[in-house]
Amino acid sequence: MTQDKNVIAFNKKQDINTEPLKVLIVNIGKHYFGGIINSIQDVIQRIPTTPIPHAPENIVGLLNLRGHIVTEIDVAKTLGLQNASEKEEGYAVVTSENGEMFSFVFEGIGDVIDITADQIEILPDTVNPDWQNYTKGVYRMDKKLVIILDFTALIHHLTPEKENIL
Repeated sequence: MTQDKNVIAFNKKQDINTEPLKVLIVNIGKHYFGGIINSIQDVIQRIPTTPIPHAPENIVGLLNLRGHIVTEIDVAKTLGLQNASEKEEGYAVVTSENGEMFSFVFEGIGDVIDITADQIEILPDTVNPDWQNYTKGVYRMDKKLVIILDFTALIHHLTPEKENIL
């Protein structure tokens, strides 16, 4: 009986791995990232933010998006890349977590692609090991590596003091 349960679980896992995931490709400079579409509420051109005094440096500020207060996170600064948020250009990917909205700053927005979960690999040793905490892995797209971001993990990992700043 236990063996049958294992077979059923294996078959379910196999079904999940072959079901396509829609992934939005974004970039910061020459670095490519992906966000799974079902975790994204909106993609917008950046709008002005209001700085938050004493906020962690990866928090750009607050913005008003159609009547909702949204916390904007600087992904470049968080990942130790060239800082894109100081320019008020670019795009923001908007998500929500526990009723709060967050936007993540990127320089560019690309296509939406279909991939399967089994095409997502663990991060290679050449990628900053600290990124393991807030990524789902990496996808090989042509000759580029696309780091698949976990927006929920980014929110929890990057804003541990969010209760103090909101």
